[in-house]
Amino acid sequence: MEAIKRRMNALRIEADESASKVDELSAKVKTLEQETLSKEQEITSLQHKNSVLEQEVEKLERLHGEAKAAADESAQHGTQNEGLTRKLQLLEEEAEENEKNLRETNE
Repeated sequence: MEAIKRRMNALRIEADESASKVDELSAKVKTLEQETLSKEQEITSLQHKNSVLEQEVEKLERLHGEAKAAADESAQHGTQNEGLTRKLQLLEEEAEENEKNLRETNE
């Protein structure tokens, strides 16, 4: 009889320990589920932020391309402008020379 009582007490203690362990593990599961939910929300937020940043990169790349094209065009116009300015100077010099020759011829 005494052996049965000891066995019953041992089983009660084991049951109490098991119940305590279940409570502890249940709390841990709940904490981990909350952390998982938080991480999922963070992932969603970061994915949205990444999408916005990718759109911004595309926009900036497009604007960079447009600015580069405008700069190239401006440089080309600058080169054309220099050529035309030089041509104008040559024509002015030629006109002055012709005017000088005309005056000398008239004298």
